[in-house]
Amino acid sequence: LFSKEDTMATMKSWAQDVITCVLCDKPCRKFCNDCQVNLCVDCLGKHVGELQFQSHDIVHLKNRNIHAVFPDCKTHLGQRCEVYCKECHESICIKCTIGRHKTHDVSELEELVEIRKREIEKEVEELESKIIPKFQEANAMISNKMDYVATEYAILEQKLEELRKIWHQEVNKIFNTLGSLISSKKNMSINDLTNQQTNIAKLTSDMIETVQHNKQIMQTKNASKVTDYESKSKEFINIPKNVAVEIPFLKTNIVTENKLSIEIGDFKAILTETLLPHKSDEDPNLQTTELPDEEKMITIIPTENDSLIRIACTELNEAWVCGEKQTITRIDLEGDVKETVTTKCLYWPDDIAVTKRGELIYSDSDGGTVNIFRSGRAETLITAPRGWKPHRLCCTKSGGILISMSSGRHNRIIRYEENQISQIIEKNEDGKALFLEGICKLYVTENENGDVCVSDTNASIVVVLDMTGRVRFRYDGSAAKIKGPFNPNCLVTHSSGQIIVTDNSNLCLHILDRNGKFLSCLDCFGQQRCYGLSIDTDGRLWLAFNRTNEIKVFHYLK
Repeated sequence: LFSKEDTMATMKSWAQDVITCVLCDKPCRKFCNDCQVNLCVDCLGKHVGELQFQSHDIVHLKNRNIHAVFPDCKTHLGQRCEVYCKECHESICIKCTIGRHKTHDVSELEELVEIRKREIEKEVEELESKIIPKFQEANAMISNKMDYVATEYAILEQKLEELRKIWHQEVNKIFNTLGSLISSKKNMSINDLTNQQTNIAKLTSDMIETVQHNKQIMQTKNASKVTDYESKSKEFINIPKNVAVEIPFLKTNIVTENKLSIEIGDFKAILTETLLPHKSDEDPNLQTTELPDEEKMITIIPTENDSLIRIACTELNEAWVCGEKQTITRIDLEGDVKETVTTKCLYWPDDIAVTKRGELIYSDSDGGTVNIFRSGRAETLITAPRGWKPHRLCCTKSGGILISMSSGRHNRIIRYEENQISQIIEKNEDGKALFLEGICKLYVTENENGDVCVSDTNASIVVVLDMTGRVRFRYDGSAAKIKGPFNPNCLVTHSSGQIIVTDNSNLCLHILDRNGKFLSCLDCFGQQRCYGLSIDTDGRLWLAFNRTNEIKVFHYLK
């Protein structure tokens, strides 16, 4: 006997094995061999009626013959395709073979199906046994590589942070040592001065006491006290010598073979430079330009300025100009005045420039300010340090401003970022002045590689420094083989890195490459001097002449 559990399991198994009708959910007993579908007794008529033009071989389910179901013929209604036309690449029925496919090469559809099944089976086998495993293996290898890369980069980043801490510790150690050294020297100097001050205070007190004692003797009636008096003046006649106070000189940016150095007194520290790269002199990616045999004149623009001295290109065909009066004018290539603004200067602007945003700025040396025009009104942008006057201007690519300044006969370049001093270019690594003392003001511009180019008229030389203020090279005009002395004034740079300098002694332009190599001289001044030079976005030079108050615009490159 079966248990209750066994009986229920058997009934469940039978239920799962029951084959149902394709048209309803009832158990089926019949099978259509032609259509290859299961049917119950109730649905036989419905099935035959819906497909009345096809033959239906209805048999008992146990006598079913499983085979492929051939498609209906598209040409002959009620006929199934049993043949495949190789020329037309389509399945056809027997009637088609005696019709338009009569002469075509055909094969039995069932045979073709078997062949294709074997091909598919072979493809499946190849995909499952060979190709898919290879792709899975490749995917696994990529995953392993990704894990490896992530791990190695994590190690690299960890090492970087460790090195960062070590480097910071070394730098902190250097500056802590410097701080301790400076503090020690300061304390020694203060102690020496304190001791001297204490000594002087004691002697002063003794002298006051002596004076009071002497006054008492002078008033006494006792002759013995007067005759016994001994002078103490010799003790006080010599004032204690001043303590020699020497403030140690801090030397920075001493560079030897890409090394940064800081030195104070007997202490010196050197860091190897790795984060101050400079573009190679032989950089193959840098654009080269070709100089023509002579410049190509574009136009001559007359202006109504008195003693035209400054010019700053703004848009492609426009520039701001000013002379020896308080106004600044924007003109185009035809000389038409587009705009005129009035400055706050007592006399006239020392220089003008256009910011990265296209705003006009000017220097007021008498007022000690650099001002900017916004909404047609002048606003103070920068106030020069006390005792210094601002002169020439250059707006940098980063949005900062380079300003040449003077204090008496001393000259320097100050870099401003966000209207705050970020760099002072005045002395070299040995603490010596970079620029010669004199009444002439420095002209300054920035090259495309970040170099600061300075025209030092007092020294008759052009000095080019890198972004840290270290001298890269000097140009004295001798390579041009000119007749008169070199007298550099205003200068600009081209997008290719070329440096163009005016020479008012020889009435020409000197053209150098970014590394100071002399390229050419252009005789384009005529018989007058140029005191204003600018370059537009098209690489055209705009020269301002103060005798004729004209502007010459020309191309100097091919």
